Amino acid sequence: MKIYHYLLVVFILFHFNNASGQTTEPISWSKNSGEKSNSTPPDFCGTDFFHKERMKDDINYKAKHVQTFKSLRKTYGQQKTSVNGVVQIPVVVHIMHVGEAVGTGTNISDEDVRRGIKNLNNYWRKVAGTIGFGEGVDMKIEFALAVQDENGNVTNGIDRVDMSGVPAYVSNGVNRRETGGIANYLPGGEVNSLKEYSIWNTRKYYNVWLINKIDNKNCSSGESFTAGYANYSAAHGRLYDGTVVLICTYLNDASYIWAHEMGHAFNLPHTFDNDDPDTGTCGDDNIIDTPKHIRTSSIRPSIYRDCGNTDANDCDLSFNQIINPDTGFRRNSGTHQDHMHNYMDYTGCASEFTGGQRQVALAALNNDRASFLTSEALTPPEIATVDFTAETTAVCIGSALTFTETSTGTPNSYTNEKYDDITFLWTFDNGTDTPYTSTDQNPSITFNNPGVYDVTLSVTNTHGTTRATKTDYVIVSPNTVTGMGTCVISSTNNGNNFRNGVTRISFNTLKNRTSTFIPNNALHDFVCSKGTKLEANKSYDLKIDYRARPGGRQFLEAWIDWDNSGSFDTSNTNGVNERVLADDIAESSKGQALVSVVPPATAVRNTILRMRVVSEYDKSPILCGNGRGQRADDYGIYVMDDVLSTNDFTKSDSRLRIAPNPVQDYLNISLDNVDEIKGYQVYDISGKKVMSNSKVTQKGIEVLNLSNGFYFLKIKTITGREFTGKFIKE
Repeated sequence: MKIYHYLLVVFILFHFNNASGQTTEPISWSKNSGEKSNSTPPDFCGTDFFHKERMKDDINYKAKHVQTFKSLRKTYGQQKTSVNGVVQIPVVVHIMHVGEAVGTGTNISDEDVRRGIKNLNNYWRKVAGTIGFGEGVDMKIEFALAVQDENGNVTNGIDRVDMSGVPAYVSNGVNRRETGGIANYLPGGEVNSLKEYSIWNTRKYYNVWLINKIDNKNCSSGESFTAGYANYSAAHGRLYDGTVVLICTYLNDASYIWAHEMGHAFNLPHTFDNDDPDTGTCGDDNIIDTPKHIRTSSIRPSIYRDCGNTDANDCDLSFNQIINPDTGFRRNSGTHQDHMHNYMDYTGCASEFTGGQRQVALAALNNDRASFLTSEALTPPEIATVDFTAETTAVCIGSALTFTETSTGTPNSYTNEKYDDITFLWTFDNGTDTPYTSTDQNPSITFNNPGVYDVTLSVTNTHGTTRATKTDYVIVSPNTVTGMGTCVISSTNNGNNFRNGVTRISFNTLKNRTSTFIPNNALHDFVCSKGTKLEANKSYDLKIDYRARPGGRQFLEAWIDWDNSGSFDTSNTNGVNERVLADDIAESSKGQALVSVVPPATAVRNTILRMRVVSEYDKSPILCGNGRGQRADDYGIYVMDDVLSTNDFTKSDSRLRIAPNPVQDYLNISLDNVDEIKGYQVYDISGKKVMSNSKVTQKGIEVLNLSNGFYFLKIKTITGREFTGKFIKE
């Protein structure tokens, strides 16, 4: 069972570095070693500024906040165990764009918004296999986009607001320090502040505003910047309640900024609350299982990203507490390890909340935020319109593939927790083996049998059941992906991040945002987890976004191993140049490379081929060998024939019976005592496939949606034989 709640957030403007080493400002690059400096830029937090303003000007806010925080006096200890239930909070995201088309610039796509929600839940729910899986607790609180709007209609929880007609916002974003942007909130009078342009009922929905700039700065400003801000629970129900987040940090999968803001929303102070680094005054959040300390970002010499640091924490040398009552994990080192992994510190090593912090957050939910217990924002207002996506549609045998439910009117927190009165049933059928099934909302399926799979999803809510089938949706290749042998790519700067290189790729159904972090061997290998299917001799646009750092140009190349030889060649075994793209941009700039790619007729079929996208600083990449700051991303490409051959057009086997012919609705087919029919494909007069299925139903083949005209039918039998016939749709 899931209880529906709403969330609120503390005003905090924050400059952060994330756990993967990505930073909010460029890092100096030594000409000799290529290593990043260990300097840490200053952190900026607006919590005290905005909170003090509210405490001074709003008597009711002050009274509620004082009452709430009187109870926060070391009363929430780690001895309490976790609750059984998981609380969901409905969120509405306002995209405050500047007039771009959907999916470009500041007007980010629906997919990007949903990915941000998923990333937030990775941190708060401590999801295994993600960057949020640390030593701390599962907060038992998660977030989902609203599915019912204020008028009771279906919504996707995404509100797009065109701010292109507001010059101050376009030029400078939102103002915090009188820098020429618009105000955050100004009550009364004309609409002249951010939250007046769009806000939903703050007692039913948690409002989030995605913006491009704060004080005319963002991730691309080349200096420290403010990344977001929010409100404590004392602001519950007020017209200014909610969180403001920079779009560039929202899109950064490795950034925990929004997770930090949500902590404030549920009354979590900074773990170093009221510290003073200049005087050496220690801070404390009054939660028993976090130590007294000075913010990690101000410790000198810097230990901001030194996640294994064991220097003594002189503020609390005797700290000894179980920080995770679910596992019994204890922190008692008396070093900075006791605090520098906490999301509410200013640290490059954040990975955990504590049991005490969970108790504080749950108290905020059940007191100040209690009106969200009865919100209908996550209750489907009508029957679902079913849809889904997959990470890739071509996968290696034995690989796990995650499917994401994207139906209209169905809440999704991407954690596979159950809902009241909503169920899911997935079927994955290759027409030969026993189908795989799942009742998870977003299942991960390991395909141990090769074949072409139809995928069906049925969604049931209080309004009824609907389903959708995508035929031939997933191809599981029976062959192992060819390795690169001795061709090993590497970089002098493995394990570093200079915020240059590839950030996004789009190629047919393949859509992927990438980190600029350089991993071991300088390679992210997505061959069996992210890829796409291509038809031979058909053109596809390959688009790659990338950026350069100061001091040198950025070079980009893309290669596809069309002959599956295990190497990338300018002239492969068939004389084909496997480099499909080469581009470069000037220093400190961003670019998008675009090229049309046509799989050659000689490309290997029916197996996963390797595509490599590689970028390097100040010179062309080295595909086999060591570069200075290069990074490669490998993807899977599956080339298939999806048109009839010339010979197929002339075939018409008399043993294949088709009736009625001409046909209007259902086409019945049978074989004269030859074999059992397994599946079929329908092609138009040009030879293009327009329908397919892995099996034939008792009603036959439904052709109602085909245009009138002449068609070819190819059927396959359970023994692998093929027969071709012709029919007319009228």
